Amino acid sequence: MGAAENRRRMRIVDRRFQLGLAVRLLLVLAALFAAGIAVAFAPSVYILATTNDLKSLEPAASEFLVLHKRLWPAALLSFSGIFLYVIFFSHRIAGPVYRINAILRALIDDRDPSVVKFRGDDYFQPTAQLLEELSRKLSEPRGGKPPSGEGERKS
Repeated sequence: MGAAENRRRMRIVDRRFQLGLAVRLLLVLAALFAAGIAVAFAPSVYILATTNDLKSLEPAASEFLVLHKRLWPAALLSFSGIFLYVIFFSHRIAGPVYRINAILRALIDDRDPSVVKFRGDDYFQPTAQLLEELSRKLSEPRGGKPPSGEGERKS
């Protein structure tokens, strides 16, 4: 049963973080890709815009059309793949942050949190160990000290 609990679920843990990261990354990549496309199309566009000789226009127009035919499907496939990868990648960050927040909420509410364990490929593994130590420390009785609010009061 422990293995089933630890299984990676393909759902969005923190929609705002994960989709925001994916969109920002795609915007940056789109700008870089647009610059690359401009460089790829620039020689053909320059010849088409500045030349009136039909013998020079034909190869430039042909190259321009071939670039359109090949670059746009590749761009769409690349952006789709990158978007899906970022969602998958951000799951390794958003999942542990979600779990850390749940554990901290349990500690604040004076409840014993469940076992602090992240999936094997998640980030923040050292943080999980620190939270486990903190949870154990807070659940241990404090070496003979009375609980807060009881015992001696200083005047």
